[in-house]
Amino acid sequence: MLTQSYFPNTEGDRVVWLTNFDTKIQIHATALALNPAELATTLTDIDFYVWVLQTWYPSIQQSALESTAYKLLIGYGTESHVIAVPSHAAITSPAPTPLPGVLTRLFNLIARIKIGTGYTESIGLDLGIVGSVVSSTPQTPEYTVTTERGPEIEQVSISFIKYRHDGVSIYSRRNQGDWEFLAVAMVKPWLDNRALVDPLLPEVREYRLRYWDKGDANGEYSAVQRVNVGP
Repeated sequence: MLTQSYFPNTEGDRVVWLTNFDTKIQIHATALALNPAELATTLTDIDFYVWVLQTWYPSIQQSALESTAYKLLIGYGTESHVIAVPSHAAITSPAPTPLPGVLTRLFNLIARIKIGTGYTESIGLDLGIVGSVVSSTPQTPEYTVTTERGPEIEQVSISFIKYRHDGVSIYSRRNQGDWEFLAVAMVKPWLDNRALVDPLLPEVREYRLRYWDKGDANGEYSAVQRVNVGP
């Protein structure tokens, strides 16, 4: 998957970056001699992708949680009154819908912008397309969080890169509760196979990591990642 050093890692930061680029590229379009048709396509691409990240995907995730909870309630609930089927909010997408490859087209455009005669470092900084210098060892652990089917319920698999450190210290919270220490992991993946708080209902689990060396956690917390875990 194509990425760039200036492009943020988290979806929340990507929304901010894309929104800034959307605004600033219109200001610098003339200086950069951008083709009006390509500029229009780029703006359409960005607007739609931001909508996917900010509106469509979170809504679909929430609907999935509500649907799973309702399915379990109908199957095993003990309530003595009828509970209506959840109604999900209607989502209206921005028009037109672009072809797949939004980020690939955007990164290719930026590559051409950087070799154009009108490009300057100040424009690059304003657009947010000047990559920062990355140290050989990131300041916080890099990791991915996924779910997989366990023996009885879903379990969470955490894969991480510890670089030159002894391991990582893993923390989690459930359904916006308090953060708690889970484990020190030196071998990946590490599996979170805790039982659900409510055995009949799905829950949201969030994770953050720190490096661990010689018996102590150290460094800053990583960015938070979240997953939905079901029965």
